[in-house]
Amino acid sequence: MNLTFTGNQNLISLVAKGSEVLLESLDLPDGSLLLNLEEIPAGQEAFLKKEGSVCTLAFREPSQYFLLLNRALHHLDGDFALTKTPFFRKRGFMLDCSRNAAATPEKLRSMILNLAKMGMNQLLLYMEDSYEVPGYPYFGAYRGRYSQEELRGLDQFCSLFGIELIPCVQTLAHLHNFLRWEASRPFLDTPDILKVGSDQVYSFLRALLESLKDCFSTRNIHIGMDEANALGLGNYLKENGYQKSSLLMREHADKVLALCRETGWTPMMWSDMFITSNTGKGYYEVDASTDPADWEKPPAGLGMVYWDYYCTQEEPYHTMLRIHRELSERVVFAGGVWNWNGMAPNYGRAFRCTQMALKACREEGIQEVFATAWMDNGAETPLDAVWPGLAAFAFLCFHREWEEEKLRLFFRDCLDAELEDFCVLDDFDALFKGTGKNFTSDNPSKYLLYQDPLLGLFDFHLSGVNVSGYYSCLAERLRKLPEKNPAYETFFRFYALYALVLSRKGDLGLRIKTAYDRKDRAALERICREDIPLLLEDLSEMQILREALWFADARPMGYEILDLKLGGVMTRLHACVRRLTSWLDGHVKRLEELEQERLPYWTSGNPELRENLWDRIISASGLMDTV
Repeated sequence: MNLTFTGNQNLISLVAKGSEVLLESLDLPDGSLLLNLEEIPAGQEAFLKKEGSVCTLAFREPSQYFLLLNRALHHLDGDFALTKTPFFRKRGFMLDCSRNAAATPEKLRSMILNLAKMGMNQLLLYMEDSYEVPGYPYFGAYRGRYSQEELRGLDQFCSLFGIELIPCVQTLAHLHNFLRWEASRPFLDTPDILKVGSDQVYSFLRALLESLKDCFSTRNIHIGMDEANALGLGNYLKENGYQKSSLLMREHADKVLALCRETGWTPMMWSDMFITSNTGKGYYEVDASTDPADWEKPPAGLGMVYWDYYCTQEEPYHTMLRIHRELSERVVFAGGVWNWNGMAPNYGRAFRCTQMALKACREEGIQEVFATAWMDNGAETPLDAVWPGLAAFAFLCFHREWEEEKLRLFFRDCLDAELEDFCVLDDFDALFKGTGKNFTSDNPSKYLLYQDPLLGLFDFHLSGVNVSGYYSCLAERLRKLPEKNPAYETFFRFYALYALVLSRKGDLGLRIKTAYDRKDRAALERICREDIPLLLEDLSEMQILREALWFADARPMGYEILDLKLGGVMTRLHACVRRLTSWLDGHVKRLEELEQERLPYWTSGNPELRENLWDRIISASGLMDTV
């Protein structure tokens, strides 16, 4: 496919190179398109008009152009016209590159291409300690940090598509990976939080800001400062005495803002600490009548980012956006794609929350929005699982209503895959609530994978549930998808095996205990001789596929944690066979762990059947219980 440009020369110079790169990434038939580029006045709709091999594209910013061009390239047959008007001036995606999986520059480039196809114009790289800071060798050591040269290269690549690459760092909390080192002790308040007021801390923060200055063409920066709940309660308390967290937040924000101004940055930060430190309550425990007039507020010029991935109703978003406008002149909204539920994503909740949130943002006049993809608990979910949640977010940046058929077409054009196939993954954790309705983010697919079959911490909740049948059916549905989606073949093969593993392991502990209680020796012998060996074969193949996905997406550092988790499951399965065999052979008279009564893990009336912390899943004993 060849592209020829005519029309506005300034626009051609903005998009020609990016168009060439996009074209090279697509598998298109031979042919040619004449692209006539026209600039539109502010406020006018961007549009595409395709007549045969001639396309007229009228736009103001490159992100609008690439959205329209991608549509034309995916529908070369036939004539049509299309208008696209974004509801938000800034439309972004934040990728977590700090929770063990630092995406490779190559993977990031492929993601940037997809963002361009979606009409997004920002990529925010969340980097706690995963970037190079000269003079601080332990910052990001062994963690896959990005070099300054790599960041500059990514910034230049983003610029080809009119995408603003924004550094997202931490300047208060979420720095435990750096603060673990002996060399970092002068900066430490608590194991996760910097010591406010320390001259050494502010010299360190200046070095962070300086290190990024020549790597990014933007002057926007996200400085983090969220979830510092133990602020001032560690070394600061010992050295200075107690101080209200709201005052410490204001003091620290003033100093970091001054550093940003001195180093040429325009900062925004997560807003939660300015709310929780003033109310003494949780971030979302804000009443609709709340008046922040007397609060300790952030300094002028500091943008507030309201993050909310949870609320499935619209009204609370309006309340929080109102309060944020009273805290800052610049309010940014951050939603979530719900890829962090365990090994499998939760698209039902992502879709619902995104609809409610962006509707409220439209009505409240918010102009900056982005979707987050967190890699909680060691990046267990493969990176490509972000696409349905992100595509839905991008779609609603241009469409007022949720239109299923248009969304499916949008997804197909941008990702070269079928949305309904990806959405099959939603069933992994729909065991209790149902497909698309898991608004409490149950994650049985995670704890049934990791839980010990001899302890059965979660088995109480499986009574009367056909776990094996449920996941067997899911495995069968997934088995057909790799061939349908060749660009994601390994991705879907992994999930098909994951479902098969859960069909064999999900109720294994329940079956073992039932057989033991009944003294059903034949059943236990069959479990040891047939069931567990088959499970180990499938689990080993699943682990190999997960490894392949990781190394295709991310730097190797960090995978060792996931390897240990999956390897631990296999080790315990081998131990389970030995333990059961010792009883079957009469070497031990009883298996105490199987005589333990199975208690409910959750005891509230209508619980979230969710446990996302691996160390709490694998045992009731402490993983790091030492002095």
